[in-house]
Amino acid sequence: MATTPTTRVTALARRYRVDIDTGVYPASQYQELMGKAEVKLIEELRTEGDEAYEDNGAAREQVTGYNWRLEIKLFHSKNAAGTALDTVHRFLRTKFEAAKLNGAQAGEFGVRWYDKDGLDDGNSKEGRAYVKAFPPDGGNPGALDMISLVIQGQGPLAAITNPNATTVPAVTGLSPAGGSTAGGNLVQVYGSKFTGASAVKFGATNATNYTVVNDTLIVATAPAATAGAKDVTVTTPGGTSPNTAADDYTYA
Repeated sequence: MATTPTTRVTALARRYRVDIDTGVYPASQYQELMGKAEVKLIEELRTEGDEAYEDNGAAREQVTGYNWRLEIKLFHSKNAAGTALDTVHRFLRTKFEAAKLNGAQAGEFGVRWYDKDGLDDGNSKEGRAYVKAFPPDGGNPGALDMISLVIQGQGPLAAITNPNATTVPAVTGLSPAGGSTAGGNLVQVYGSKFTGASAVKFGATNATNYTVVNDTLIVATAPAATAGAKDVTVTTPGGTSPNTAADDYTYA
């Protein structure tokens, strides 16, 4: 008699993507945090003793809130030429210095995490945070340049729809968000699902040229256009990004 094959597939431990919001509020410019060797997503309940005389000495606790944080082992990374730090790593270091000198609120930024494969596992979350620790590991000359990064939550976590649940690209921010009608501006287009992009348009006009830096960032040269707001769209095999207020590029 034949045995029944299993249908269970175990999820890999390294399945979470972490994005850092490098934009200036209220704009949102999420970029993927690269170089992660280890990620711990920690949510802890905060409790206080709630024991009463009638409990006869048995402990009792009451939940009064919760804390959350990300503990990440991060390979400190440079560009291919070795002349500059990874832009997101640099952003986090700058935010750490801001919090150290001026308090946690001065160093706050948005962070989100979700399953890379788009699974709805109930743990796609987003919140405000600051860098609580940025210590380098390894003291000997041959050690890898690794950082034990701690991103400490500030305030509540919010459940989000997994951005990878759809294959359609999305534009979530532009920097700069406007320029001359003559065109020629280098524009950083932030969003998701950019891999395989076949077109970047400003209104109905193709970008003069563009480079897909990674799945969340495209650098495009704005074409010439008439004055006014134009929707910046990205087209991939998954479709064309929908129109939102975040994708408006204003020519003047």
